[in-house]
Amino acid sequence: MNILCVSASNNHRQGIDITTSMKICHRIVLEAKKIFPYANCSIIELRDYSPSPCENCIKCLGVRRCTIDDAFNEIYEKVINCNILFVVSPHYAPIPAKLCMILEKMESISFNPWLNDNNHRSEVYGIPTGVISHGGTGEAWALQEYQHVVNYPIWNALQTIQLKVIPYNDDWKAGISVPTIENAQDSLDSEFSVFADYVAKVIQSYDN
Repeated sequence: MNILCVSASNNHRQGIDITTSMKICHRIVLEAKKIFPYANCSIIELRDYSPSPCENCIKCLGVRRCTIDDAFNEIYEKVINCNILFVVSPHYAPIPAKLCMILEKMESISFNPWLNDNNHRSEVYGIPTGVISHGGTGEAWALQEYQHVVNYPIWNALQTIQLKVIPYNDDWKAGISVPTIENAQDSLDSEFSVFADYVAKVIQSYDN
């Protein structure tokens, strides 16, 4: 069982040793270990990578890898080899640029072959995926806004790539948003039942 978390924050601000996205990823690992104690859990921190934007050169069509971006290929290899995926993203404008680059290239690798063969299945087909967003306020209206401007764009890209995005409920179909205001740990504790339930739901959706 390989569980992979992607921390999408690119926060390099002085004094920020660990980003909120990373804190949430660490909490996901703790919850995952409660369900599968022997799971192999790993975290990709996108701020440590330097992917480049997709140029739509279509050279990936034959090789299913980007021919000019080793950073992307390293990340993609880890994604296709996981059984369960979590994407944790802060609210930027609307989502971090590096995450956009990764999604662009995954979509190009997955979607272009499908145009030629509608029976094509991507290398990440059906991997259960959880999407968790966070922002600077915990107000109910803000959490709903994060869902629309962060979760849904990510959800749309992941669905196109043929990953299986797991909803939380009918109101939160594209994952969840957590109120990380000042202290990520305190905020997660305040919303612990929702957070823990969602992580468990994503993990338990895996059918081996």
